[in-house]
Formats: sequence, structure tokens, C-alpha cells
Amino acid sequence: MTTSGRLAYVNPPVEVDAEFVAKARSEGSAQRRFRFAGACVEGGCPQWTGSRCAVADLAADATQALQHDGAPLPSCSIRRECRWFAQRGRDACAACSFIVADMGGTDTYRSRQAALHTRDEPDSETG
Repeated sequence: MTTSGRLAYVNPPVEVDAEFVAKARSEGSAQRRFRFAGACVEGGCPQWTGSRCAVADLAADATQALQHDGAPLPSCSIRRECRWFAQRGRDACAACSFIVADMGGTDTYRSRQAALHTRDEPDSETG
């Protein structure tokens, strides 16, 4: 995390080993300062919509106003395996550095959908 509040790209990727974990824990929540890349688990993730990553879509939609047409893509060591890039292309790259994993919330795509579904159901007492 940079002082401007955006994530910086790390090249080459840093291996997360016991030493890294110990140092990161000693400085507070690592997820507030780093975003870790892992393989997309699709339906095993609470952000999966059934066909896409909701985070990738929300992030790309929120940052579409950024001017990135024609600008070179940042140097990224995970782009070949990146679910977001496969799903949203350049728009995902434009959004990427703004996304921090731990902002203290607990909402997920699935929890929001469940809440909407519950709110739309008729109350059994009032019909």
C-alpha cells in the first residue's frame, strides 16, 4: 500500500512464507496493506455470482470513468492467470490498484443477495 492509498505492483512476486507472515502480523492486518493473489475458486468463493466474480465487475464498473484507453498496462506478474483480467480486461487493470482486501466489512455478493431475497419475501404474519 502506498501513501496515496493505492496498491503498488510487486515484481517479481513475493513468496509468502513463514518469515513474511510473521513480519506482516507484527505490523497489523496484512490484508489492509497487501492484496494476495491466489487461484480463483469460482463457486467456492462468496463473491462468485454463479458465472462471474462480483468483485471484478463492481471494481471495474466503479472505475470505468478513469482514462485508461491507450495507456500501457502496468507491469503485472499475475495477469496471465488473473481472473479479473480474463473477465474484464483493461477495465480490471484500471481498478486493480484501488482494491484492498480488508476494509473491515463483512458483506459479500452472497450475503447481499440473501439480504435482498429475505427483504422481498412477504411477512408470514401480514401476508
